[in-house]
Amino acid sequence: MDRRPLVAVSCCWIAGTALLSLCSGRGALLAAGALLLMLLAAAMTGLASPRLACVCAAALVLAHAERTWTEQRLSSDIPAAEVEACGGAAELAGRLDSVAEVDGDLVAFRLRAETIRLGDSEERRTKEVVVVRVKLAKPSEQQTAGEWRRGDRVLLTGVLELPGQASNFGAFDYRRYLMKQGVFWQVSVQGLEQVEYTRVAAPWPMKPLRALDELRDTIGRLADRLYPGGDSGYMKGLVVGIRSDLDPVQFDNFARLGLTHILAISGLHVGVIVYLLLQICGWLRLTRERSLELTLAMMPVYMLVTGASPSAVRACLMAMIALGLARRHALKDGLHLLFAAAMVMLIWNPSLIEDVSFQLSFLVTAGLILVVPAVSDLLPIRWKGLKGAVAVTVTAQLVSFPVSVYYFHSMHLLSLPANFLLVPFISAIVMPLGMASLTLGGIWLPLGVIPAKLATLGNDLTFGIVDWLNGFIQWRTIWPQPSLLWVASAYALMGVGLAGLRRRSRRLKEREWWTAQAAQYEAQFAGASVTSPLDSVVPGAARSERARSLAKRCGFGIALTAWLVWGAQPAWTDREAAVSFLDVGQGDSILIRTGYGKRILIDAGGTVSFRKPGDEWRERNDPYEVGRKLLVPLLLQRGIRQLDALVLTHMDTDHIGGARAVLDNIPVRAVLFNGTIKDSSGALALMRAVANRGIPVYAAHESLEWQPDPSVNLRVLYPSADDSQQDSPVEASDKQNERSVVLLAEIYGRRFLLPGDLEAGGEIAIVDEEYASGRNGAGFLDGQRPAIDVLKAGHHGSKTSTTGLWVDFWQPRETVISVGRNNFYGHPSPEVLYRLESAGSEIWRTDLNGEVQYRISPGGTMRRRTMMTLTSEPHS
Repeated sequence: MDRRPLVAVSCCWIAGTALLSLCSGRGALLAAGALLLMLLAAAMTGLASPRLACVCAAALVLAHAERTWTEQRLSSDIPAAEVEACGGAAELAGRLDSVAEVDGDLVAFRLRAETIRLGDSEERRTKEVVVVRVKLAKPSEQQTAGEWRRGDRVLLTGVLELPGQASNFGAFDYRRYLMKQGVFWQVSVQGLEQVEYTRVAAPWPMKPLRALDELRDTIGRLADRLYPGGDSGYMKGLVVGIRSDLDPVQFDNFARLGLTHILAISGLHVGVIVYLLLQICGWLRLTRERSLELTLAMMPVYMLVTGASPSAVRACLMAMIALGLARRHALKDGLHLLFAAAMVMLIWNPSLIEDVSFQLSFLVTAGLILVVPAVSDLLPIRWKGLKGAVAVTVTAQLVSFPVSVYYFHSMHLLSLPANFLLVPFISAIVMPLGMASLTLGGIWLPLGVIPAKLATLGNDLTFGIVDWLNGFIQWRTIWPQPSLLWVASAYALMGVGLAGLRRRSRRLKEREWWTAQAAQYEAQFAGASVTSPLDSVVPGAARSERARSLAKRCGFGIALTAWLVWGAQPAWTDREAAVSFLDVGQGDSILIRTGYGKRILIDAGGTVSFRKPGDEWRERNDPYEVGRKLLVPLLLQRGIRQLDALVLTHMDTDHIGGARAVLDNIPVRAVLFNGTIKDSSGALALMRAVANRGIPVYAAHESLEWQPDPSVNLRVLYPSADDSQQDSPVEASDKQNERSVVLLAEIYGRRFLLPGDLEAGGEIAIVDEEYASGRNGAGFLDGQRPAIDVLKAGHHGSKTSTTGLWVDFWQPRETVISVGRNNFYGHPSPEVLYRLESAGSEIWRTDLNGEVQYRISPGGTMRRRTMMTLTSEPHS
């Protein structure tokens, strides 16, 4: 600790800041006490001087106190009870606190409110920062809203409401995300007529920010002119950090290969900027001192122009500290610079400790500083440049892996070669060309055309490689949500491995030195030899040393294997089955996990669009798509490496809309559908995608039965075999509800009936068939009903489904209704609710309860939990 006091103090500051993220309340205090005792023990045993231990203890306590104070200040001055009493009707006045982003028919910005009126109450002062979303009514309003600037005044009338929160287990919680930034409310405004806008001079704290906004807008418009072929959004993200115009599909392709760090301003970008600035200063014949001073002065400007993301702030702070120390001829090692930057950032904003970009940026940089030399020494590559590039790429991948798995749940096996090939190419060629095109184009547009053309050629090559590598979907590894202890264990193992690497590297260097000395001695004294101390060890001691070394390696290998198994969570470690009714809004999606780890997805949700001809202006750059935004992240978070079956009960958009995203991200072994196709662009595109991937497709029909493993039996009750058109071409049908696939799933003796959007006619046909066949056992033939444990209400609780006959026949103990919040269909129907309540069926709704999940043990015990109420109740 005494060798690197700044690192020790910074580590204690980081630990103190992180305690509230890892523990809560009393647990954080106990953890802080344990760390203080460890510092005391370090001082008493001589591992640290008493003075340093005291400074570290003070840093720990101060950091924890600052984080606690910051968290306690995160509160709203708008009473929730008053908002609820007035139905959310509110009038707010204040200043724009961010750029107004226009995307299709939506304008979004943050408002620093100064006054608020709730309903008919009196106006009062406030300091609340709220997110405002204005729905535009006509195309001309896009240009009007595009002229709004940070610091301008607005008076608006809308609906004040809490931001949306996670309604599925493990999903992204937008409300918590905003709360960490001090934002507790959002306002929905219908049309610009509800907004009174006034252009005013910005107050002094906002003036430089407004100037930077205008500079970013100017750079964005210039990029649009220089890159008209579709590369504009990518180049703006690559060079300036403007990510609002990035193609979402392109971003997903980069993300799957672990390449999104290229599009986040970080040390890579700052390094290129520093190199170019120093080169320009050299060409201008400036002295070393003036070159360093000018470059240092440009770092804050670049940081602010690129949006001041955590990774950009970290890289620019490190560069500024390094340049300043170099100017004074006092440059220290990179680890001091890194931890000094981390401490400064956390003192400024303790909440950054929970920012993924902050965590990855510092971890990877620390890994490169600590690990790359040891890895480089052991690589059997003679070319120094290639050896360094391989060492950097391997180290970055290893160090970022645990955190990436914790947040993103996947790692592509081709990520390593993708980073090795593309990062040097982009950083050494494409990025400098992009910077040159924008710089020269800003002076005179034609000057920037040639480097822009060359950068476009580089982009074409990059996109081609990325698209080709993304075709290997089976090479993408999926990891279920791990614990923080698993992440901590990963870095503990890395520390042990690093110590071993350094010890081995040191021994190899010693042996190489003695070999060189021996060769020199032999050359000088004609054949005489010199023996290395490493070779003069007695045979018994050498064997003992080799045995100890082998034992250490075996122990490390066993620990590493156990850690990988712990993270992978293979199916044999959990024999419980599960049925999850996911909350996908106004749609259906049901995930079944069998007791032996098979995964079956029934429907994939989807958003129904009501766009009319002429409404193309309403299309957004990155619209909400339930597959990309919700379903795929949930499946990855749950560690689903492949789907054994994707069942499409019918071809309506609210049941298949997210299926294309699922196919693009997760291998699917088989697709079951109702035997018909709907003449819609979504349905046709989906089936083409299935065919292009060579996935077997089966038309489901009555009497079809499937047992994926001993824990589950699936039986298709509908459509009938006569309607399935097994030997005929697929029939086109717009009336899809009447042909919904109906599944009866028996899982460890528990029965789930899943009828899709089946309506009254189909329900009658199934009941008649069940009566006629008597398939439900002798008891049923004696007049008893085949009671089921859980029924999914047909067609989201519509009055045309879940009829009295249906409910009376099946007698469901519980019913789940998959329905969207505040839907304009009026689902679920009061008649259906009354019918189910009268039958004694307990009702659960995804709009009120979020995800409804049932877990069934091999003995048949069933437990239910819901996301919103967070209850867990056993069923006998």
